[in-house]
Amino acid sequence: MSSDDWYRNKNWNASIEEHFYSKLKRARTQRDQYLVIQALTLADSHPEVSLRLVNEYFESRKDQFEDVRALLAKAEALRTLNDIDGCISAFKEVLGKEKKFPNYQTGVHLDYPYLVATKKIENEYANALDVLNEHVDRLTFPLDHYKWHASKALINNDGTEAQKALEAAKVKKSGFRFHQDVGLVGKEHEKIIKALCKIST
Repeated sequence: MSSDDWYRNKNWNASIEEHFYSKLKRARTQRDQYLVIQALTLADSHPEVSLRLVNEYFESRKDQFEDVRALLAKAEALRTLNDIDGCISAFKEVLGKEKKFPNYQTGVHLDYPYLVATKKIENEYANALDVLNEHVDRLTFPLDHYKWHASKALINNDGTEAQKALEAAKVKKSGFRFHQDVGLVGKEHEKIIKALCKIST
């Protein structure tokens, strides 16, 4: 690990935590950022630690500069813990912050509707569709188009939207000259793709 990676630990134990906090004590101007980056990095592998770091950020932050990413870390950690209601609440907080601070954009405008659609959370359907329609002009990568159309297909049981999602899932190159493999639909979506195939027929 390089000296710059002390706040990007992918694992966590007592000695790593001790080293992290010893470095964090010396960090003055970027302390908030380091806490949030570490929380994001651990959201999938150590969600409880991630949530603790997020709480620490909100208790000690100097300004709101990192709020969007902190809430994103919270949402991802709660999703890892299968706390879907908590994850949705955090996603909504992110969307609210993005409206206030439009320079801070995440992928939650797609992740929130996709979670709602794939988990069949019917009381969120109307709001999820509103979010999709509001942000349709932000679609960039094949994965963006896939999630947008897949969410609509699953919520409305729409075969046309399902077909469009499946077409996006087949794309093997992003279309960006130097990042051909960025933003493609991965194998983690296979189960949903099978459901989309049934809707499209």
